[in-house]
Amino acid sequence: MLSRQNHCLLLVEDDDLVRDTVSLMLEEEGFDVTDAADAAEALRLVRDGLDAPVIVTDVDLGAGPSGTDLADALHRLRPELRIIFITGRGGSLAGRRRDEREAILSKPFEGDALSRLVRRMARGEWDGCPS
Repeated sequence: MLSRQNHCLLLVEDDDLVRDTVSLMLEEEGFDVTDAADAAEALRLVRDGLDAPVIVTDVDLGAGPSGTDLADALHRLRPELRIIFITGRGGSLAGRRRDEREAILSKPFEGDALSRLVRRMARGEWDGCPS
């Protein structure tokens, strides 16, 4: 079982319906979810002290910085953060060099698939994605 600290995560999704749905799925799995509608809000939350070891972000966040831009900025602030990219476009991360701190989950996905991946990432059991 994960500690209470590891149950906290940040969800970044620009689509209100998707954000609400994913947040509810994760809360039903026992996670304490803080959400943000864009990269700027997510960065503010982390800079203000949100202690979430795992960040779940859409790749396409609409206008402004993308999920990959957000991940790069977050890793500069807190290199230990684990990032899960959720995307409906498989090629949107083509060419990105990833390591054990990043994972990808393709939309659509089941809530239990996301919760299992969050738990694995929080425990450091994810061995990364091939480049």
